[in-house]
Order: sequence, then C-alpha cells, then structure tokens
Amino acid sequence: MQNVYELENISKIYGKTAALYDITLNIGDGPIGVIGYSGAGKTTLMKILAGLEAPSTGTIRFKDKDVTEKNVQSLRRVVTMLFQEPISFNRSVLENVAYGLRIRGVDGDEAIERASEALASLRLEGFENRKATKLSVGEQQRVSLARALVLDPEVLLLDEPTSNLDPANATVILEAIQEFAKKGLVIVSTHNFLDIRRLARWVVYLEKGRVVETGMTSELMDNPKDERVRRFVNGLF
Repeated sequence: MQNVYELENISKIYGKTAALYDITLNIGDGPIGVIGYSGAGKTTLMKILAGLEAPSTGTIRFKDKDVTEKNVQSLRRVVTMLFQEPISFNRSVLENVAYGLRIRGVDGDEAIERASEALASLRLEGFENRKATKLSVGEQQRVSLARALVLDPEVLLLDEPTSNLDPANATVILEAIQEFAKKGLVIVSTHNFLDIRRLARWVVYLEKGRVVETGMTSELMDNPKDERVRRFVNGLF
C-alpha cells in the first residue's frame, strides 16, 4: 500500500528550541494516533502534516511528491486540520460551515446544500441560523468539525478533538470521525486514551520532539517496549 506521508529527518526549530528532532516516519493506512506528554511536539507535527508549518530541516512527501513552498497550497486543499480550541466566525452556523466552500468557488445553492448535510452529520439540524460564537464550546467544536468535513478532505488532522467536552458532544464528534475514517485518513493527537483506543489503529509516541515508539494500538498501549512509553501509558512522570 502506498504511504500517504513520508517524513525523512524532519526537524522544527523555534529560536534555540527544537520542537521536533530528526523525525523519520511513514504513514500509510489509518487511523493514526499521536500521543505523548504536553510539549512533546505533537501539535507541531500535525501542523507540518497539514502544510501549516514548514520543517526547518528534512523532507516531507505526500503521496510520493515532495512538499515544497511552491506546491504546499495543493496539500492544504486536500488536508484539513481541526484545532483543540474551536474557531468560529461571527456569523451564522450555516455561514461558518459554508465559508470554506465559498472561497473555493462553490456556488451558493450547492454550498448551502453541502453545509446543511455536514451539519446534519454532526446532529446540528436546526442550528443553521444561530450565531456560531454564541454556542457552547462543544457545539462550536461540532460546527468546526462540520466546516472541516464539508470540504471532503483526503486527510483529517485532529488536535485534541474532544478535550474539555461533555460526553454527549464528544460522542457525536467521535462518531463523525469514525464515519470519515471509512473513506479518508484520520490522524488524531490526544491525551485521551479511550479516544485513542476507539479511533486509532496504529500509534506514534513522541517525547521531547522525537519518535520513541510506534506500533499497533493494542500492542503499544498494553505492552509497550520502551520504558518511557510504559511510564506514559501508566500515568507516571
């Protein structure tokens, strides 16, 4: 099976701090989980996979093509990232979800139809005319996910998608992610072990900007080979 991503000797330096150091990693069939302590480099890795950050050193390939400054926009058109904190425009829910379609040239009626379908998939029927910024955090996160899914991406990147959400909103989001995973690649970064077990087939463990261990979810979570991973999954420092 063709790798979706191939990362070779990727590092990301901010000033004198290395957020990622010498990452070599192939990502093929998903869903993929990315775990590690806070500050391990998870979000930085996700931003690089989304084309939102350029690596300081190394090469990233997407479907056998090098990602460069000249062609990164084509990557961004097929990869969508959902951040931990929901981002809402000061517009109606429907306009929030349709926004990405409109800037891509989708006409009004089609944009509205697709946005309505995306909202329905997140159980947000009847929310279309409500102001997005007035919704609860969980509802705003559902709107943000609908805004990502309506673009029909090939890759969906999720940074702590259920963090601080109540069980009802978290369940809706997880079900929508699982449905998307039937047709596209999901990569999720989270501290929630239940989410990892539910969503991920394969897991990457990062520590201090380095890949320490990778493996099938059940194997890595239940019987990690590296002592650093063992301490993490057992809640130790």
